[in-house]
Amino acid sequence: MARFKALLVDYGPLALAVNYVIFGLVIVGFWMAIRAGFQPQGTGAQAGAWGAAYVASQVVRPLRLAAVFVLTPLIARIPPVSRFLARNKHKWSF
Repeated sequence: MARFKALLVDYGPLALAVNYVIFGLVIVGFWMAIRAGFQPQGTGAQAGAWGAAYVASQVVRPLRLAAVFVLTPLIARIPPVSRFLARNKHKWSF
């Protein structure tokens, strides 16, 4: 969590946006896989499709966070995004 807070200090709302977008893609991807016929084993197997998708997304949480740590600085290098971050850096302080 300390690394994520440091990422928030450096990139502000961009880090949160990347985190939520990746989480949304992962949970919808798992939901689609479950609805398409993938049968999860274990605790999530007895829940509904969304519950099982949430449990599966929590299992891959370390991979999601690793993707956030890798992608956020790369996205911040895109010129319009970097200008936005530079103009609004004073607005967030954690």
